[in-house]
Amino acid sequence: NPTESVLALGQVEIHVASQGSGSPVIVLGGPWFGLQYLRPLHFELAAVFHVIGYDPRGSGRSSELVEDAITLEGHLADLDGIRREMGFGEINILGHSMGALVAMLYAAKHTAETRSLVLVHPGPPFDAELQEALHKAFMSGHTAEDRSKLEELASSPQFADGDPKAMEDYFRTLYSPFITDRKNLEKLDFGFTGTTAKYAPEAEERLLEQVLLMDPISLARKIACPTLVIHAQYDLIPEEFSQLLAKS
Repeated sequence: NPTESVLALGQVEIHVASQGSGSPVIVLGGPWFGLQYLRPLHFELAAVFHVIGYDPRGSGRSSELVEDAITLEGHLADLDGIRREMGFGEINILGHSMGALVAMLYAAKHTAETRSLVLVHPGPPFDAELQEALHKAFMSGHTAEDRSKLEELASSPQFADGDPKAMEDYFRTLYSPFITDRKNLEKLDFGFTGTTAKYAPEAEERLLEQVLLMDPISLARKIACPTLVIHAQYDLIPEEFSQLLAKS
């Protein structure tokens, strides 16, 4: 069974869920969503590994902070803080989506502490042309019903007030083009809290800007550990981006 705890990392408190035994695998999803939506993956991995998931700062049940403190630098520091506080010399890291980009940058900066790295559907792309290709695929993937629901939710008083349920409904609908079988949308549980809802609308854009400032491709070339890049057949993110990361 998962063990849940709170780690105090300086001025930040990080909510952590830990399960399984064996080599430690830290799982990081989109940093503004928290750990809940990847819990099914945690249970699968825990059959073999000691799996650690966590709510990054500014999400879930971790510290809310002020917006200026929810930075890429902070995310990287928290990841290393979790490693140290849990007594791990080396860690395996699995990152999904934007979390894969954060995981990649961590592995580049902490080569001695990273045993292996898995990047699952990493994105958004760094190149403007690939970003545009993703945007077109994403926008064309919304049905008329999706667009109507997004409009209705975005104009609701609950959304304006930052209600977690309204926000979660909005993001579940927003990301629906990534789900090939729409029946699986019902299984997508982001576990929004008031903290998640407060920062989610602008978090991706802010974080991507900070990632790009670090010259990520140059840093990727410094990664020394075995690395696996996973790209799904029907992923909206252009395959060229995954190929670029794998080659780098």
